[in-house]
Amino acid sequence: MKTTVVAVLALAAAGCNLREYAMDRAVEEQVHYIPDPEHLSGWDLTKVTDRVYTFRWTWDRSIVVFTDEGIVVMDPFNREAATILKKELTRIAPGKPIHTMFYSHYHLDHVPGGAVLEPAHVVAHVKCPEYWADLHDEPLTADILKPTQLIDGDQKFTIGGVEIDLLYLDHSHTDTLYAFYLPGEKVLYTVDLTLIRTVFPIGGPDMYMPGMLKQMDRLAQLDFDAYIPSHFGYGKKADFLEAIEFQKTVHRLAVEAIGKYGIPDTEAKFLEGFHYMYDPLKAKYGHYHGFDQQALFLVSRAFSGATLGY
Repeated sequence: MKTTVVAVLALAAAGCNLREYAMDRAVEEQVHYIPDPEHLSGWDLTKVTDRVYTFRWTWDRSIVVFTDEGIVVMDPFNREAATILKKELTRIAPGKPIHTMFYSHYHLDHVPGGAVLEPAHVVAHVKCPEYWADLHDEPLTADILKPTQLIDGDQKFTIGGVEIDLLYLDHSHTDTLYAFYLPGEKVLYTVDLTLIRTVFPIGGPDMYMPGMLKQMDRLAQLDFDAYIPSHFGYGKKADFLEAIEFQKTVHRLAVEAIGKYGIPDTEAKFLEGFHYMYDPLKAKYGHYHGFDQQALFLVSRAFSGATLGY
C-alpha cells in the first residue's frame, strides 16, 4: 500500500493524469489474463481416452476423436491452430482422413481456418450462415469453411463406431451453441459455457445467464468422467459441478444485491452492491485464474444482467 501511495504522489507531482494512469494499469491487467508463458503458450495434444484427445493451442481447446472411419474434430479456432493440429494428426495417424468437423457455434474466435484440416463433412447449426452473412465485412469470415450439413436441435451422430451426441444449448451463449457428449467415452466437451477455476474475460460476452444456468443443470445430469471446456484447462465432472456452483453464486449475489440496495443507478448504490458481491466472491474464488483482472467486469455484468433480465 505504501508503495502505491508513493507512486500516486509521484505521478501527481509530475502532473500526470491519474485517471489515465488507472486506465493504463487496468489495460495492463487485461493483457496478462491470457498470455501466461508457463501455461498459455504453445500447444499440446493430450490423450483423454483411447479414442479422444484434447488439442490445446494457447488458451483455446478442442477435442479430437479417432473413429474407424476417420478423425472427428471440433472447432478449428484459426488457421494457425488448425495447421498445427493437421501436422500433428498426420504424424501420429498417417493416411487417416478428417471425416467430420463440427462447429460449436458461429463466433469468429472458433470457426476460421477449417479448410486446412480438409474435412469431408462440415456440420453447423442452421443459423450460423445467417450470422456469417451479417458479418461479411469482418476479415475472419472469409476464412470460414462452409458447412456441408446444417442442423437444428439435438442431434445424434455415429461415426466409425463412436456415438457423438450434439446437445443444443439454446438461449445460452448464442442461439447456435452445441455441447458435445460422447457417452461411450464418458466425455463432455462444452464451448464457452463454463471454465475450470477461471473467470471469463470481460464478464462473459454474449451470455443469457438464466439460459446458461438452465443448460448447465441439464448437462450435469449426464454420465461422464472427463470434462473438457473450450478454453484453459480440462478435468473431471467434479470440476464442471464446481464451475456451475461458481456461476450460480455470482448470479445469486447479484440478485441479492439488487434486492438489498436497489438498481445500481447511483455511485453509492453501485459501490454498496459491488462490495456485497465482491467480498464473498474474493474470499471463496479469489484463487481462480483471472479473478483480480476480471472482478470489475464480472460483478458489473452480473449486476446489469440481473437488473435487465439477461
